[in-house]
Amino acid sequence: MKAGTIIMKVGTIIPQSLRVETELYSHGWEIFKNADDVDRDIRRAEWSFFFLAASIQATALGYWGERTVRRAMERVLAKAERSKFNCLEITEISAKQFLGFPYVHVSAHSRHIQKSPFLQEPAERVEP
Repeated sequence: MKAGTIIMKVGTIIPQSLRVETELYSHGWEIFKNADDVDRDIRRAEWSFFFLAASIQATALGYWGERTVRRAMERVLAKAERSKFNCLEITEISAKQFLGFPYVHVSAHSRHIQKSPFLQEPAERVEP
């Protein structure tokens, strides 16, 4: 997991021309393995890939490691689930300390893939 990673809800409808490899990450979310050109490829297919400015942040106590990062990610994904957007882009993962207590901080932004150029209302964003 690193900054720039894009995570998508399982079952999200994407353009047929989009060739992506995904890997299951956690409870209904999967990671794009080859996310370098996803944004460009979605726009080439004349779909939209929205980026929301408000960030979603979470922390988990513990030293830098896979388990601590995963706990922080689970918290970010739980917050993202409520927004009804179908993707998430990780913008920062860092190890920090406060009063000697180590923790991992994750920051992300909601993203949304859809055919329409106009962002749908939350009720319309629900995937089948």
